[in-house]
Amino acid sequence: MATLPAPRPSIIPQLIAESEELERRMSLLQGDEEPSHADITGLRRDYRAWHARARNVLPADVAKKFDEHRDGNLFKSGITQYLGDPRKESVFRAEDGTFPLGRWQYNFDGVRGQLEKQRNLLIEAEPEESPSERVATDLAAVLRRLPEFLRVLQQRRPEWPVGEAIKDERELQVVVEALLRTLFDDVRPEDYVPSRGGANSRVDFVLPEVGVVVETKMTRASMSAQKLGEELLIDAGRYPTHPDCDAVLAYVYDPDRRLDNPRGIERDLTMRTTSGLSFLCVIS
Repeated sequence: MATLPAPRPSIIPQLIAESEELERRMSLLQGDEEPSHADITGLRRDYRAWHARARNVLPADVAKKFDEHRDGNLFKSGITQYLGDPRKESVFRAEDGTFPLGRWQYNFDGVRGQLEKQRNLLIEAEPEESPSERVATDLAAVLRRLPEFLRVLQQRRPEWPVGEAIKDERELQVVVEALLRTLFDDVRPEDYVPSRGGANSRVDFVLPEVGVVVETKMTRASMSAQKLGEELLIDAGRYPTHPDCDAVLAYVYDPDRRLDNPRGIERDLTMRTTSGLSFLCVIS
């Protein structure tokens, strides 16, 4: 097997970095300058999206604790209360108009502590990357550059219309297989896993020497981002039945740029399934 580039960082460090940026933005809501309604609603939306993605990588029991820091309880406010009304003044107000316990009903210092606890849960939950996961993340970096590879061929040798000739997934698979065979000794196309209904369901390529399955998809006019996500989520649930599968890489070729938010889709679909399988998605 050839040497591949350095692996892509796992999603948990990215989520932690995003949490730190959300914390910075939240701190500004109780600054000297009053935030706009758009600032507050935008931050509320961004935190909800981050929370949903973050809890998706956590075990069920840890996700419950993660939610508790968002929701708070009778004795301690959660992040949701703060974002609901960050500049609500404290009910404990002295006769002279001062606030002996602080001006705000939901003080940001408490929110900072809740965010820190959420980050700690993410750090503790990060699994050790397996050899198969490392190969899958390395291969994702290679496939991300596939359009550039095809572009060079097209420009240097216009008589070789390789890129233009790829019209469907079957033609895409020819190119992907050729690339895989330059990197791995054992590439097995069109293997099968049993579906829940008892019929066989085809997978595109199996790399048994490294325990990785590669699934290829190509966008088309009739495929929405929602439809793509639904198909890949179905795929994520069926691969643990394959004996040579420890990690799955789903490669989506989008030559016409039909997907408006490819990086967002990648983040949403890159996950660890309930069975513990690493499922990666890369779009280019």
